[in-house]
Amino acid sequence: MDGKESYFQAALSDFTFDVAAGGAIRHLTDRGYSVEQIMRELSYPVPRARVEKAVYRHLLESRILLTELPTENNAVRIKFLQGDKSAHFPEKLANAIAESGEKNAYMECPFGAWMKKDERCLEQNFACLTGREREYLLGIRWEKDIMYHRLNDRMREIGVKLVRGTEEAWGFYFW
Repeated sequence: MDGKESYFQAALSDFTFDVAAGGAIRHLTDRGYSVEQIMRELSYPVPRARVEKAVYRHLLESRILLTELPTENNAVRIKFLQGDKSAHFPEKLANAIAESGEKNAYMECPFGAWMKKDERCLEQNFACLTGREREYLLGIRWEKDIMYHRLNDRMREIGVKLVRGTEEAWGFYFW
């Protein structure tokens, strides 16, 4: 097969997949489903790697996941909030989200580095989370060592648990 044919085959395969499952995967991702839950909801079997890739791409395109923070300039000022174990931290976090808006509130996620590092570290740090929360995080392809996840309700809850349940330094960003 020459280059043009393989390109065409790949494009046709992507189009067929998008028509058959892509829309459903994006919809279920928007509803907060984990990769495992999405796979159970699809009407026909799709390889996990394909679902993970579609979820990851959708999270990036919808800016729920960022590979880097926006550059600070005259129009964008970034505010940093360090996670702390105080009883008031969830309230401080909620106030910062309310002030900047959820679309401008992100949590620093070092999960890509953890996944590369060693499984014990990952299990130790995720021990404070529920099975559903772990399932959600493990279903995301953390392709960079550090990424940023929007502080929607799910991630805010996960963030508070990680701040309280780990020894890591957690950063939260708002603009």
